Amino acid sequence: MTVCDVSVVAPRLDAKPWGGRKLAQFDLPLPEGEKIGEALVTADGAVITAGVGAGSTLGDLVTENPDQRLGRHAIAAVSGKAIFPLLVKLIDAAENLSIQVHPDDVLAAPLDKLGKTEAWHILAREDDGGIYVGLKPDVDAETFMAHAHLLDGTSATDLRKLDAIPGETIMIPAGTVHALGAGVMVYEIQQPSDVTFRLDDWGRVDAEGNPREMHLEQGEIATRPELRPNEIPSIRLDVAGQRMLLTACRYFALERLALPAGTTVRIGQESTPNVVTVLSGQLEVHGHQLKPGESAVIWPGTEPVACRAATETIALRSWVPDLVADIIEPARTAGALDSDIAALGGMTGDLAALLA
Repeated sequence: MTVCDVSVVAPRLDAKPWGGRKLAQFDLPLPEGEKIGEALVTADGAVITAGVGAGSTLGDLVTENPDQRLGRHAIAAVSGKAIFPLLVKLIDAAENLSIQVHPDDVLAAPLDKLGKTEAWHILAREDDGGIYVGLKPDVDAETFMAHAHLLDGTSATDLRKLDAIPGETIMIPAGTVHALGAGVMVYEIQQPSDVTFRLDDWGRVDAEGNPREMHLEQGEIATRPELRPNEIPSIRLDVAGQRMLLTACRYFALERLALPAGTTVRIGQESTPNVVTVLSGQLEVHGHQLKPGESAVIWPGTEPVACRAATETIALRSWVPDLVADIIEPARTAGALDSDIAALGGMTGDLAALLA
């Protein structure tokens, strides 16, 4: 048996015009005076601070041995590319993010990129903070694009705005017009892609009066106006609610762990890396102590590793799933209806297709 290797990673902190300072609550070393919008937890360039590959990056380890570091499900999810398959971020939106859309794998292929389906798990919000996802039912793509060309935020009136409720999760398939609203903080899991087509930036300009680059032509092609995602009801896998499935598609799955002090769960499989991110408490992962805001990658292996809560702990686990073995079968065993399981995939339809 090969025990899964473990690497602890340090997030890369990115300044953004819409960012803030709230990520400091995770003890991240925010540069003085900068608006930090994103902590990129598992980007290819994320530095490994402890465990296997210490001093290298996630990308270094994957490039050295893609078959060993990815596993068959992860390799399929990244179309055979030698890149880490899960892009995890912590995002602080002090202001509205740009109104944008991402291409799917087909549209991204000419750019030698992957598409970008993503999911948000809401961590916190201020006041009436919300999320913009999809066009309103009575708005057509032509009207929306005409408003987007004004570049002044008018197109936001064409979007559905949902309350950002902490603890809720929403799947955002490629092709969905969306924007993260001001005052919202999220954990984001997505395909490892940086392709974003900005459609409208609320009229913002930089210090020299210049707007950010827009991608209206590409964005119009990528937009699927029929996509109107909603929050996804989670599925409890045990009576105590220690493990909750939040969402799943062919590219990633997300699980919430709510562990009493002293509780141990075992995580790891041959077919994919796992990423465990601590939100509160303290989690010991194969001898590494993870505090809030810290993450570990559990690499593929035949023997999962023990993850023990030193105190009452909440963490999020992401991985590239076998949708039948990892999602459908455990959910059915827990008593979930097929309709509830299908809903975990949101408008990707990935689970619904398997259950049809």
